[in-house]
Amino acid sequence: MSENMYNLNIERAVLSAIIFDPQIFEEIASKLQSHDFYLPLHQHVFTEMEELLREDKPIDEEFLKTKLHAKGNFDEVALLDILSANPISNTNAYLDEIKARSSKRSLVTLATTIKKVTIEDDLPVEDVMNMVEKKLYEITQNSTSDDFRESKEITLSMLSDMERLKALGNSKLLGIDTGFRNLNDKTQGFGKGDLIIIAARPAMGKCFQEGTKLLMYSGELKKVENITVGEQLMGNDSTPRKVLSLARGREEMYWIRQNKGIDYRVNKSHILSLKHSRNGGKHKNGDVLNISVEEYLKTSDKFKTNYKGYKVGVEFSEKKVEIEPYFLGLWLGDGNSNSAQITNTDKEIDIYLKDLANNLDIPLTIGILNKNPAHKRYKLHRTKNSKKSILEENINQLNLFNNKHIPKNYLINSRKNRLELLAGLIDSDGHYDDKHHVIEITQKLKQLSKQIKFLADSLGFRCSFKSKIARIKSIGYECEVYCVRIVGNLDEIPTKIARKKARPLASNRNHQHTGIKVEYDKVDDYYGFEIDGNRLFLLEDMTVTHNTSLVLNMTQKAIERNEGVAFFSLEMPAEQLMLRLLSTETSIPLQDLRIGNLTDDEWTRLSKATDRMVNRKLFVDDAGFATINQVRSKLRKLKSQHPEITMAVIDYLQLMSGNSGREGRQQEISEISRGLKQLARELQIPIIALSQLNRGVESRDNKRPMLSDLRESGSIEQDADIVMFVYRDAVYREAAEKEKEMKAKNAKIEGKNEEYTSTFQPKEEEETELIIGKQRNGPTGTVDLIFQKKFTRFIDAHYGNEAPFEMIYEEDGNMDTRDMGNIDFPPPF
Repeated sequence: MSENMYNLNIERAVLSAIIFDPQIFEEIASKLQSHDFYLPLHQHVFTEMEELLREDKPIDEEFLKTKLHAKGNFDEVALLDILSANPISNTNAYLDEIKARSSKRSLVTLATTIKKVTIEDDLPVEDVMNMVEKKLYEITQNSTSDDFRESKEITLSMLSDMERLKALGNSKLLGIDTGFRNLNDKTQGFGKGDLIIIAARPAMGKCFQEGTKLLMYSGELKKVENITVGEQLMGNDSTPRKVLSLARGREEMYWIRQNKGIDYRVNKSHILSLKHSRNGGKHKNGDVLNISVEEYLKTSDKFKTNYKGYKVGVEFSEKKVEIEPYFLGLWLGDGNSNSAQITNTDKEIDIYLKDLANNLDIPLTIGILNKNPAHKRYKLHRTKNSKKSILEENINQLNLFNNKHIPKNYLINSRKNRLELLAGLIDSDGHYDDKHHVIEITQKLKQLSKQIKFLADSLGFRCSFKSKIARIKSIGYECEVYCVRIVGNLDEIPTKIARKKARPLASNRNHQHTGIKVEYDKVDDYYGFEIDGNRLFLLEDMTVTHNTSLVLNMTQKAIERNEGVAFFSLEMPAEQLMLRLLSTETSIPLQDLRIGNLTDDEWTRLSKATDRMVNRKLFVDDAGFATINQVRSKLRKLKSQHPEITMAVIDYLQLMSGNSGREGRQQEISEISRGLKQLARELQIPIIALSQLNRGVESRDNKRPMLSDLRESGSIEQDADIVMFVYRDAVYREAAEKEKEMKAKNAKIEGKNEEYTSTFQPKEEEETELIIGKQRNGPTGTVDLIFQKKFTRFIDAHYGNEAPFEMIYEEDGNMDTRDMGNIDFPPPF
């Protein structure tokens, strides 16, 4: 083979680099496979390195020799060439070169195969094209298609899957999320490679534990169980998130332990909002990923290292205040609790108070304490025409005398005013540690300390809160005090005392990111809600979380998870499909969307929803006609270009065509269903094909569909892994009532004295059964759903006596934090 098909020096350098630094093997193994190396010994060495890693043994010269000798693959000269190669520090370019040359060799092999099957074997052109596309897809996906797999490979693959399942514990979701809790319980999710058939009669259509406090748009904190429809939460962009509906239920609950924030408890379907904490590959530092707790638990340690929880600062509108925020902070820290007096020793405060008295035109008296000129007491007096100083009047009006706290009007104010307030608190009771770049404020008042933490949290700083015992050994005095530690861009705080002015951060480290650890707790109650906008809102310490409902159809749910979906819409134009998705997304009735009959608020919601939809990975083919070969070709190409594709939808199967030359529609449908099943296995994604029922179901008293009701069933039942039927009893009851009314009217026309008034009352929400008629790897049965007609969407129904719920997820108020111990945070006002 030509030398431009391989480069032995590069291969040796990469293998040498692994021996020099075995820790890089996993990263290299994620990009290369043994067959990517040209020289057989290089392939053997790479395979044995993988074996040593799996056995938790060193990847070094001696162990490699032992492994190679044991399998008869030892070549002393070739191994010496590897060991003597110069290891490289940056392997990316070398890996790309090895991969590129491996692909070239695969293409040469494919070209030879094409020549053979087209000239020597004389295969039909459709079969040749299919084979070529399949091989090209395998090359781009770095996979192989050997006829046989060795038992070793199969066993290791099986063990890997078993370890993954063991790590999931009692998780019921092993495959792709169906979008519905009840259905996940029955199916464990749609398996990769599954063909799912959903058939129906035509025209049938973030949770937290109790006590978790969320930040309302007003700036107040409210327990999740007390939130009501119509209220507004604070969004991550300081704009409101309206509560559209509520949800309640029971599910497995997990603690989200933040190493730099409060801990909170959520159910396993709760959506975590995480940020990528470094640059690398397709992801940039700061990229947001919304992922369920269930999916997060399946991710690798590297993923968990890269993605962090995060906090944000909050913007409130500016409000008028009677006392300067800085003075209020200074007084709260160093002031007399029943007068406008401040005790301080710093010259900067001396200058500030003199300027303040001058600006307010009020007398300032400075007294000396304990005969020490450095210890001064400043008193701002009343004027001759008033009984109290203006400052004392304002302090009294705010109910602060003998009741030190931060008034709500100061906590919920502009960023400038809040920074001034925090600066006053630091210049009185704060300490700046330059070495560790941290500010600590110590207070004896617990409520005030919690408010200080809320203040710093709202400004986007990272904070911790803990209590400790303070002692004065000389007099034997001790008391409990509360410490608030503040980290971040501290130079933004306008402190006046020179020693408390923080330097700018020297590193680019983002102190708003926080590592998280997810720990199972128990099955318990949760409280949920659905909100509009981007569905991101804030906890009490400004941690961003995500909440979503499982009322959306499977496509909607998947794209909301930032997964890719290929949708073959053979009946409905893409624009109509998008209208339905937006109705589900915004909770705006579909009919109103169609005619543009929207309120200002609905237009706003629609605008935001369309902005979000623009960035989602939904790929729609609405050509209206497709053969199995066309679907196969398009999906392979799309999956190659967009590896994030996790699901494909065919709407609907009966509108597809087989390849030419097939006799009869039954055989054609058989070819289509078999082709879809093979394609699902090849691409390792579930393919969901919608199918119609034949009219036999209409002639039975019991209208619930059965497998025999599938139109042109043929091999659909045989090829499908799961077959489900949508059944809405209300449709048939309404039809039966209308038929009785019509018979009574006709009888009356004929002179018969018959009357009938329907007792059927249409509902906006109808009970629906999702009947699992076949499941290759699980039980059959019925899943209860509710159909919301206005929005053409399904939501999970209840369990037992529970009320129907949308799966929107919420948190817990037992703040068992790593830094703080067990603290129950009350509202700051």
